[in-house]
Amino acid sequence: MAASSLPPRLNKMYRSSTINQWNSLIREAVDENQTHKALLLFRRMKKNDIEPNNLTFPFIAKACAKLSDFLYSQMIHGHIVKSPFWSDIFVQTTMVDMYVKCDRLDCAYKLFDEMADRDVASWNAMLVGFAQMGFLEKVLCLFYNMRLDGIQADFVTVMGLTQAAIHAKHLSLLKSVHSFGIHIGVDADVSVCNTWISAYAKCDDLKMAELVFRGIEEGLRTVVSWNSMIAGCTYGDKFDDSLNFYRHMIYDGFRPDVTTVVSILSSCVCPEALVQGRLVHSHGIHNGFDLDVSVINTLISMYSKCGDIDSARFLFDGMCDRTRVSWTAMISGYALKGDLDEALRLFFAMEAAGEIPDLVTVLSMISGCGQSGALELGKWFDNYACSGGLKDNVMVCNALIDMYSKCGSIGDARELFYALPEKTVVSWTTMIAGCALNGEFVEALDLFHQMMELDLRPNRVTFLAVLQACTHAGFLEKGWGYFNLMTKVYQVNPELNHYSCMADLLGRKGKLKEALDFVQSMPIKSDAGIWGTLLCACKIHRNIEIGEYVAYRLLELEPHSAVPYVEMANIYALGGRWDGVANLRTMMKRNQVKKFPGQSLVHINGKTCTFTVEDSYHSESELTYPILDCLALHSKEEAYSSHLKGIPEHEAG
Repeated sequence: MAASSLPPRLNKMYRSSTINQWNSLIREAVDENQTHKALLLFRRMKKNDIEPNNLTFPFIAKACAKLSDFLYSQMIHGHIVKSPFWSDIFVQTTMVDMYVKCDRLDCAYKLFDEMADRDVASWNAMLVGFAQMGFLEKVLCLFYNMRLDGIQADFVTVMGLTQAAIHAKHLSLLKSVHSFGIHIGVDADVSVCNTWISAYAKCDDLKMAELVFRGIEEGLRTVVSWNSMIAGCTYGDKFDDSLNFYRHMIYDGFRPDVTTVVSILSSCVCPEALVQGRLVHSHGIHNGFDLDVSVINTLISMYSKCGDIDSARFLFDGMCDRTRVSWTAMISGYALKGDLDEALRLFFAMEAAGEIPDLVTVLSMISGCGQSGALELGKWFDNYACSGGLKDNVMVCNALIDMYSKCGSIGDARELFYALPEKTVVSWTTMIAGCALNGEFVEALDLFHQMMELDLRPNRVTFLAVLQACTHAGFLEKGWGYFNLMTKVYQVNPELNHYSCMADLLGRKGKLKEALDFVQSMPIKSDAGIWGTLLCACKIHRNIEIGEYVAYRLLELEPHSAVPYVEMANIYALGGRWDGVANLRTMMKRNQVKKFPGQSLVHINGKTCTFTVEDSYHSESELTYPILDCLALHSKEEAYSSHLKGIPEHEAG
């Protein structure tokens, strides 16, 4: 045990203290999270020949549990075994909990199994331990045996079962636990209801979460109740709902806390939410949360995701004490924006400041490399992850597979995938998406079938990757087959991206009327993306009639976007309708719609160079364009040569 010293005056006082006084001092230290002080007091008590009793050991066990220190726990266990209280049910239960908190379920269960008598607290300690680690079968087995032993479950039991359902994302189990909780009468406990709100949200049933929330009497709702509902909406990407609950919370007289502000800011993840994010920021300052590090870190992340990187950097530069999370949030912001140069500069500055980049930092850089196509830098981070021992983590390997795929290095992605000792659903999904992106459509579908043969359950993202493979390959029948497999066999509710894939597939195959009917019959509201997909299909197949309708719907959603004007003008031009082209150009001028040129990113010697159409501002543009002209000419010669190879000699002559 750690050595330390106490003032002489206290030493004299402690020598004359009784066991009850020692217990009081130890308990006070534990309650104030001064765990090392509690252990020191226990040591001093033993040196003064004061024997601990059945109250001392639970306090000391709790101190070890808070430290999650297995070595200290074993030492205390040794003291307990030598004492007359080793068979005391209260002492044994606290030891079980101590080992659970040290993540040593093997020791906890061995001790639990050897207990002659067990009460509800003993069963709960073990059940909650297995639930927190995600061992669902063990939890259910324990609960079954607990009932067989005639032990009446309480609210802690229900909380443990709820945790197990959350970990497994098992909605039907959660509903059963909810029903059982009502049956034994713990549904009146607001802390249980708060846990159920969070649980239903994490199991993707926000309606049930809200039903539980509404079922709590208004006088019994706490800040935690509101926070659980707001966090649930944030988890379900329901920004408008989380904002409405935040407003109602304030109207009902509840003062938001740090958790409330962090939750609501976490829901602001797109440019459209920037204004609301700034208002919440202002409200956070008003409530005195602007100096809280977790709030500042969330603000940096919020501004970055909403496209206001300058505000994020202003907050970051103004921080006195930056944590690893602060650095990672700022680095992720630049990586998300595509500014890898600044992200990398901050990455090295983070190391220089003594903060070691962690898993999340490295993942954000790998993701940024994939989005920007920075293959060489991505390989550098591959080596960095390997040397830092991070490549043993499957999340890093999945991110690297994704990065290599997006950078066009499908061979490296494939090699990494097949080298994985254990492949998760995310691993398979990432590889399937990578193959689809790189034109390996048959391989993508083969991988999907291999995944199903291993009894791995595909999720929404997996099916999206499969449908994208079918879309790019033009496999209409297979596309419908996988769509029906998703909805009817696996009971996965399609999202807008899945519907968009099917609309795109129908459109590419020229079935524009079917595609339009499909979009109009969707149970969810269509967005600009899906109408844009249909408009592109109309351009490919030169369908002016459907194109006009689709462009009209698209303009309703995005009246100031240049895309519908330009695409419809192209459709008119392909059909020889020059009057339509002229009318659209007039409309663009009248509505002050501007078309912004596209950009290309090229990585040269570790630097990112940005080019726009006919860009002449680059320092080496005089050398760049002649080389591009030569490459274009070379491409044409190659294409012509390939064309001639396919023509018989007598025809070529």
